[in-house]
Amino acid sequence: MADATVEQARRFHDGVHVLDGHFDLLMDVEIQRGYGRTKLIETEYLPRFQQGGVHSVVAAVFVEDAFVPEMALRKALNQVSALHAEAAESGDQFVIAKNVHDLLAARQEGKVSFILSLEGAEPLYNDLGLLRIFYELGVRMMGLTWSRRNYAGDGSFFAPVREGKKGGFIQFHLQ
Repeated sequence: MADATVEQARRFHDGVHVLDGHFDLLMDVEIQRGYGRTKLIETEYLPRFQQGGVHSVVAAVFVEDAFVPEMALRKALNQVSALHAEAAESGDQFVIAKNVHDLLAARQEGKVSFILSLEGAEPLYNDLGLLRIFYELGVRMMGLTWSRRNYAGDGSFFAPVREGKKGGFIQFHLQ
């Protein structure tokens, strides 16, 4: 009976598009590339994605507290740049997907596709116009907040903080 269940699960898995909805690999990739490593995704991450039958990965751009607000944009751009550099080095292994066609084409070609996502709007600070730049670089998703307040709205708090009025969305400045 167990073998039949495993086989049934395998057939189901093989018939669907498997997407990892959030993976924090870009901070590591940026840091490791800073040490001179290349093809990090191809050697360290892709084998596990392929073994697990993962077709697409949402690659989260996350900026640590220490870099907010002054360095948030630079850290985010460095992470996006690191993914683009990795894709240029390993284009036969994976792609940065910008639309559904890219996802499906990558799967057809046996490649893993990555979808860029901002984990919080901190890199935008208060300039919604920066979204266009991130879009041109391939970012297709954004969680407005993570666990801290930013110009998009409030996050969740792990400790009481005196910050004035909490809750809701905040007006971005359009430039």
